[in-house]
Amino acid sequence: MKGAHVCRQCPVIAVSILGLSVWSGTARCQATSVAESSASGLQEIVVTAQRREERLQDVPVSVSAYSQEKLDAQGLRSMDDLTRLTPGVAFLRNGTASSANYNDENADINIRGIDSTAGASTTGIYIDDTPIQSRHISYGTVNAFPALFDLERVEVLRGPQGTLFGAGSEGGTVRFITPEPGLHDYSGYVRSEYATTRGGDPSYEIGAAAGGPVIEDKLAFRASASYRLDGGWVDRVDYRTLAPVDSDANWHETVTFRAALKWAVTDALSITPSFYYQRLALNDTTVYWAGISNPGAGQFRNGNALPDWSNDPLYLAAIKLDWNLGTARLTSNTSYFSRNQRAQTDYTQFNRTVFQLNPRPPVGAAGFSTFVDRQDNFFEEIKLQSAEPSARVAWTAGLFYANVEENAVEFTYDRTLSAEFAQAYGVPLCSAALPCPGGLLYSQPHDSVVDRQIAAFGEVNVKIADAWKATVGLRVAKVDVTGNGYFSGLYEGPVPVTTSGTISQTPVTPRAVLAYQPDRDNMLYASAAKGYRAGGLNSAIGPICSANLSQLGLTTNPEKFDSDSLWSYELGSKTTLLDGRVRVNSSLFIVNWKNIQQTVYMPLCGLQFVANLGEVQSRGGDIDVQVRPVADLTIGFTAAYTDARYTKTVFAGPLRAAPVLPIVTEGNRLPGAPWSLTLSGEYTFPEIAMRRPYLRLDYQFTTAQTALLPGQDAANGSADPTLPGLPQTSFLSMRAGLRWRGLDLSVFGQNLTNAHPLLFESRDTTLTNPPAPYTDDLYFARSVRPRTLGVTATYRY
Repeated sequence: MKGAHVCRQCPVIAVSILGLSVWSGTARCQATSVAESSASGLQEIVVTAQRREERLQDVPVSVSAYSQEKLDAQGLRSMDDLTRLTPGVAFLRNGTASSANYNDENADINIRGIDSTAGASTTGIYIDDTPIQSRHISYGTVNAFPALFDLERVEVLRGPQGTLFGAGSEGGTVRFITPEPGLHDYSGYVRSEYATTRGGDPSYEIGAAAGGPVIEDKLAFRASASYRLDGGWVDRVDYRTLAPVDSDANWHETVTFRAALKWAVTDALSITPSFYYQRLALNDTTVYWAGISNPGAGQFRNGNALPDWSNDPLYLAAIKLDWNLGTARLTSNTSYFSRNQRAQTDYTQFNRTVFQLNPRPPVGAAGFSTFVDRQDNFFEEIKLQSAEPSARVAWTAGLFYANVEENAVEFTYDRTLSAEFAQAYGVPLCSAALPCPGGLLYSQPHDSVVDRQIAAFGEVNVKIADAWKATVGLRVAKVDVTGNGYFSGLYEGPVPVTTSGTISQTPVTPRAVLAYQPDRDNMLYASAAKGYRAGGLNSAIGPICSANLSQLGLTTNPEKFDSDSLWSYELGSKTTLLDGRVRVNSSLFIVNWKNIQQTVYMPLCGLQFVANLGEVQSRGGDIDVQVRPVADLTIGFTAAYTDARYTKTVFAGPLRAAPVLPIVTEGNRLPGAPWSLTLSGEYTFPEIAMRRPYLRLDYQFTTAQTALLPGQDAANGSADPTLPGLPQTSFLSMRAGLRWRGLDLSVFGQNLTNAHPLLFESRDTTLTNPPAPYTDDLYFARSVRPRTLGVTATYRY
């Protein structure tokens, strides 16, 4: 990390306009994201949401798609930005939540209310045809997300996609689709950016991509590389004096590299090997201490004794084979995903809170945990499809194999904690019976999960009449989940704990759709689809949590948790009006989620386990309206409503009456704003000296949470009722620039109102026993980046 810190002090890279273009002119068209429907109409979008190239308006699925041009026009640089503009989708940075280790990288995607911080991911994250989402094994396991650079497009599919995308897509799927090398034309893309954040450090970026034929029609390449530094604005200080220790400490940098070759062996057969590398380095957390900060005055401070840093390198190697057999097309994707994320988290406050000392530690105290999340995943998918998607009968069939290995390692150290405990309570915390060699409080040398899956899937589309089409799909899988772990130390008790076991299941995930499409401008559809997620194992929790377990009617936490599944029912419409000037896509849905896996936090001891929390019903809808009233003006509006609530009261143990408390109460909600709205507009002014000025505005608004989450409801034994819910938020950005001959030079402002909503707040325990021995009143909070102004240059041809 020292080298990364030096980068922060480098001279700011000047905005560059040199480089090559982004769009290749391949004859195959590569599922090109956009194509003009008419001279003055909206651009048409081509997607592969059903694993074949189709117009967005022909796909009976609720999909949002973003081309690289749209990502640039709206200034989308991260998953936070992308999901903020996508109806029915929320991105939760929950590094301070009960399921996390304070790592700022920890985040989950919530689609239509379906989200869980436990077990396997509820949202599939794909780079091309390879899933990269991780399993939440313990505190140190976090999801990885690709950087938004040199992409053909991003597709966000709402609702379960279990038939074509498997068990990782229970609530939906986000696909990052990269450009293929062009066999006929050269192409390239350059993006450079510089920005300043109010009260913080500058941010800057430089990246370039280029590709084209090496041998015309036979061999082509594409390569890209990028570097981005996002400046910090949260100071790490001495909490006693507020003297700075590391100003603007929460900066992070992202490095990417991608290379791909395409070899046209024959006119019908091509082979495309590719390699993608990414490294995300975080210097410190964005979380601030609420008691010593004043967001309204631009003061964001954390009083941690040590930085919460993370270093997350990953790579994806893949070989794609595409073979046109005449009546069918055979595709094979063989890929290997490797990740070795490492982090250090300050546990100085947490250790003292759990053992009921002062949460504000004395001078010289320093406790920390080291984390490693290692992933080694192999995938093979072979898919055979009918060659003509517009035929009366079109079909897809395939086989999928995955061997996904993930191992979480954690060690917690605190050299002065035992002596402080002895001073406060008269006896040392560590002893011969429970030693803490070198201050080692907790040892987890391995906590591994291996997911092995083999699946067969298929889907058939039948035109049952000129305007009617039925789709039936099915996926049958054999899933084996094996877990092994070893845990020892002060948090577990005098006897080390081991876990070992295997869960085997055969999930079946069907999908059925009936669509009515009288012409290319109108479609109505109804669908039903099932999603699934495999279960897993819990590590045992030591006697430190006995009081909390007893409150829940347990003597120990459950050894394992079962799989969960859901059924989603959707009604949707896609309409194009006024010669392509107006596009309205909308949907209504009901999702019934059963046996839901969720984290149960024990606020008296600060630890957690995973349990099946009964049933959730999520209801709502979304609408996306795009209008181009004149050739130079485009207006967009989206709205989404989601109400995801538990339909039963659930207890963790066999007892169902007082004094035992439930872990969830009927009517509790899942995280997420009830309403989210976006408004966008872009106007291009008349040409001046071959240059086209333009002005763009984007506004997002979400309503405040109106009901209690399980962790906020005082009726539950796993709750902290002092914690607030999600607030009302609004986010305004503008961009103005000039476009000419492939160059786009613009100035922009993000969060122009300098809003600072309290997106998340937590504390380590609910211990409140004043005046002695202790009260936990140390709250951690996070908000959004303050007002940011900058300049961007992109060049493509």
